[in-house]
Amino acid sequence: MAKIDLALRAKIGRDRRDRTRAQIVKAGATLLAEGAALTLDAVAEAAGLAKGTFYYHFGNVEELITAVNVQLERSFDEVLTPPHAGLSNPVARLSFAFAQSLEKAVSDTAWARLIVQTSQKPDKFGRGVRKKLRAEIVEAIRQGQIAVLDPELATDIFVGIWLQVTRGTFERTPTPDLNCKALEAALRALGSSPPEGLSLST
Repeated sequence: MAKIDLALRAKIGRDRRDRTRAQIVKAGATLLAEGAALTLDAVAEAAGLAKGTFYYHFGNVEELITAVNVQLERSFDEVLTPPHAGLSNPVARLSFAFAQSLEKAVSDTAWARLIVQTSQKPDKFGRGVRKKLRAEIVEAIRQGQIAVLDPELATDIFVGIWLQVTRGTFERTPTPDLNCKALEAALRALGSSPPEGLSLST
C-alpha cells in the first residue's frame, strides 16, 4: 500500500483553495470595474462557482469588497515602490506616483476601470493610497514646495486630475506626451512643478 504524503496533500489543498479564492476576487474586481452590482449571484456566475464555494472563502459580499481593495492597494504599491527608492524630494515622489500609475492605467485598462469605478466609493476603496499621497503632500507643503496649503484640498486636486485624465484614456488614444503634460497640469494646480532633472522613465 502506497504511503500517503500528508504534507503534500495539505499543500495541494491549500493551493487549490488559494486559486479558488483568487478566482472569486478576480470576478469581484471585474464586476466592480464594469460598474455592475456586486451581488452573490453575480459573483458566483462570473467566477463560475457555486454559492456554497463563495461562502467557504467569504462570509459576505462586504468581505469580498475588502479583499478587492487590499489587492488593489497592493497593486499600487507594486507600481510605486521601486521608483520611490532613493527619492528624498516629496514632489519627486508625487511625480513618480502620478506618472507610474498613469502609465499602468494606460497599459492595463481593466485595472484603470477598477480604479475609476471604485473611486466613487471612497468609504471602501483607496483610503490607503490616499493616505500615502496626503503624507507626501503634507511634507511638500512643509518644505514650501506646494502653494495649496490645505492637505485635503491638495490631495483632492491631485487625485482628481489623475482620475479625470485616466477616464479620458477610455475614450481616446493617449498621446505619447500625455504623462508629462498631465503631471505638469497636476503640479501646476498645486502651485508646484516637476523637480529639475527628474526623469519619469521606468
